[in-house]
Amino acid sequence: MVRDEAAIVQTFRNYVRSFQSLEPRALVPYFHLPCLFISDQGVRVMANAGELQAFIAQLMENLKARGFARSEVADMRVSRMSENIALVSVRRIRHKTDGSELERLGETYTLRKIDDDWKLSAAMVHDPDVILQTA
Repeated sequence: MVRDEAAIVQTFRNYVRSFQSLEPRALVPYFHLPCLFISDQGVRVMANAGELQAFIAQLMENLKARGFARSEVADMRVSRMSENIALVSVRRIRHKTDGSELERLGETYTLRKIDDDWKLSAAMVHDPDVILQTA
């Protein structure tokens, strides 16, 4: 169980590092398809890699237009829900190219273990002050 929790954390850290590249293709391997994105703007289901890549590209273009340079995970909580399902809840701080803060947000992800790899299957963006607590 502890080894799996370390694998979950590492998968998420690798995902965050890949996001910094602002290359949509780099993120697709971290997801289990179909996948789900939930935010205040609505719910979006990506059925295949092309849809996911297009969605991520749109998100990244929006961030670039706002001056995004990097993000920092300020807090991370991992909750194992079963042998093959886990939740990762984080507080993220995004920074602009000039070093100033762009925004703070909360994110909660559902990960599923598939063939010994942890994959993101759902992502929810929410208020930064609300992240899941671990037992």
